[in-house]
Amino acid sequence: MATRPIEKEIDVDAPRERVWEVLTGEVTYRQWTAEFAEGSYAETDWQEGSSVRFLGPDGTGLVGRILASRRPELLDIEYTGVVGGGGDDTESKQARLWSGTHETYRLAEAGGGTLLAISAPMEDAYYDDMVGAWDRALAIVKELAEVH
Repeated sequence: MATRPIEKEIDVDAPRERVWEVLTGEVTYRQWTAEFAEGSYAETDWQEGSSVRFLGPDGTGLVGRILASRRPELLDIEYTGVVGGGGDDTESKQARLWSGTHETYRLAEAGGGTLLAISAPMEDAYYDDMVGAWDRALAIVKELAEVH
């Protein structure tokens, strides 16, 4: 079992600051990540050096730390393991699969708007399904950010 990155870009007709707010806001985060699992949420303050837990409604998910948080241009998260069985797991085979992988968001100014580029690790078994989920999730980020 291995992971490989999903890499996507989308043009958003909104300033980088607004796109950042959509990506990290508690309410809007839940809206766009519902494409991966309805009821998904994050436990973090999005600050550099902070821990982060990405969880589904069943309380399982991924755990990591925020390596870079340069609002509104870069968010780099390094995974350290998985969440399950009531706690964080950094030792199991599943945890080691994710350990050291990065989920990265880059926001660049582009023609008065924002070019949002993401790179996110995915297990090979779920790769194709998750490519589609990322397309739908980024369309929601775009829609939410462009609401004036």
